[in-house]
Amino acid sequence: MLEPETARRMVAIREARRAARRLDRGTSPLRLGGTPVDTTAAAQGIQDALQRRLAPAEKLAQVARLSRMVDLLSIEGLKRRHPTATDEMIRDLRAELRLGRDLAARVTAARRNVEAR
Repeated sequence: MLEPETARRMVAIREARRAARRLDRGTSPLRLGGTPVDTTAAAQGIQDALQRRLAPAEKLAQVARLSRMVDLLSIEGLKRRHPTATDEMIRDLRAELRLGRDLAARVTAARRNVEAR
């Protein structure tokens, strides 16, 4: 299994290579204001207007849904990389990705101490 820092560096290198290829082709990944290349300015304007109309609770609900989706994708990715892993092992791997190896090990040890009581 890759160390989290190694994985982050690999992603950074991949993204830098993609950006360099875009520059070679004369395209940039984002236009002014953060609009993605595949989104027209008109479409982005509509999206922005719709977002501004949302109540704070609706915005928070959207963020919660996106966060849950990221969690589910993370779990699915770990299950695909570790097909024989138990649910507990997946939980520990997620903790390691989120917290780093040292802190995750401390949390896992503390959880096991609590469960043993």
